[in-house]
Amino acid sequence: MDEKKLTDVISHLYDEYKENEVIFQKLVDTIEQLPETLKNTNDTIIYRENRKNKLVSESEVFINKFLHSHQFFYHTTSELFFEYKDNKFSSIKEDDVQHAILTNISSNKILMDWKHKLKITLLKKIKKRDIFSCIPESETIQCVINKLYPMVFNSREKVKYFLTVLGDILLKKPNLLYFINPKSKQWVKELSNLACMLFGSQNFTNIFKFKYYDHKFTDCRIMDIQETINIDSWANDFKYGHGMDIFCVAAYYSNRYDSADIFLQEHCKDETLRTYSLYLKNNDEAMIINQFCEKNIEHSSDCSISWKDMLYLWKQHVDNEQLPNVFFISTLKTLLSSHFTYDVEKDIFSDCTSKFLPKVGKFITFWNGHILCDENSSEELELDELCGLFSYHCKTNISERKIMDLIKHYYPDTFIEDEKYLLNTRCSSWNKKQDILTSLKKYKSTANIDTYLSEVPINDLYQFYCGSKNKFTVSKRYFENFIKDESELFIVEDNFIKVNSFDNIK
Repeated sequence: MDEKKLTDVISHLYDEYKENEVIFQKLVDTIEQLPETLKNTNDTIIYRENRKNKLVSESEVFINKFLHSHQFFYHTTSELFFEYKDNKFSSIKEDDVQHAILTNISSNKILMDWKHKLKITLLKKIKKRDIFSCIPESETIQCVINKLYPMVFNSREKVKYFLTVLGDILLKKPNLLYFINPKSKQWVKELSNLACMLFGSQNFTNIFKFKYYDHKFTDCRIMDIQETINIDSWANDFKYGHGMDIFCVAAYYSNRYDSADIFLQEHCKDETLRTYSLYLKNNDEAMIINQFCEKNIEHSSDCSISWKDMLYLWKQHVDNEQLPNVFFISTLKTLLSSHFTYDVEKDIFSDCTSKFLPKVGKFITFWNGHILCDENSSEELELDELCGLFSYHCKTNISERKIMDLIKHYYPDTFIEDEKYLLNTRCSSWNKKQDILTSLKKYKSTANIDTYLSEVPINDLYQFYCGSKNKFTVSKRYFENFIKDESELFIVEDNFIKVNSFDNIK
């Protein structure tokens, strides 16, 4: 409204009410009060604007300080809040986040009127702070690396590679397949369960594979992980310790290196690790077979290798090289047939031999000549006992792991318990029970026993037996089981046996 219109309004009111004394006086009073009213209104507007600007400024400062001093984060899939405090990540309830916000606002009187609004604003900002965008402190990173090395991986570079792979999975980057030791399956399962609970991640066993099954070599990577991991200790650590730290450091590495493959190709300082991890990607079937033959097979015009022996050599090769077994048996035989003449009727490969087979032959001869298996027998042999027997008869040493591989391959029907005990199995050249009986009789005749009814700790008897210089020594498990089975009625509490029971043991 311009000046003329305002003047016309006043003039019109004047003309209309000049004869009406009451209304006219009201008009005069209103006009006289108008300057002060307008001034007060203007002052109020200016005050409110200044106050609002101050609140906005104070709010921005408060929000920035709060977000800096309180490292709260969020994950949209699981809808969970997290906190990074004292170099450690942990989950936190939304109520606790709100309590921290309101407590801090309450200490600032200027912002009290915007308490609710500030709380909502901060929660929105926190929900935009993805937990996987946080950059951990060096102390956290080193703590995670030390947690994984050397218990799970035998080098720090392998730890970094694993963490980058794990980060790729958490960040849902295009995933490859990673083959790892089957003995680590439970460890991966515990890690996967926690990741699913915290972030809604996919099952890690879709990515970490324990057995090859017709996968594309270009999509396959190999990860070197320790065979022995204390699962119980790690399960507790995942849930109550450093599980969150591992995931967040993993995401940091994935963001930092872009992907696990780029880490290997551009940042990894360990050439051996790079070559091993990318083995399947960089080799086809023919190259893998060629490498096997170069390391295990020699050409010889008057020798041959049976298919069973060749298969054993292949299994040993992938085991020694820590590779997944990438060939079905039929495929392996076909590929090998392109290198060596294969006689279908005899099931042998002609004109070849292997420097590893003589020891295999010695073991087979030893087993066939000395080892007896009877499912009705209560006898058993431990692996270390079998190693000692083989070494004694063949004058050749062999490891427990190697002897187990031989038994599983050539004598798969053998009953094996806990990867250590061969059940229903005995050695024809070693009468274990007779050794024990001889020792008991010797103990009875030489020990200082006051009465015929004296009780002796079974442990003392075993110690005496071990000191008797036997050619071979039975295990404590076998010794105790034999004593208890034969003298059940003479065993008293705390594993003591009555001496007069010796005469009843046969």
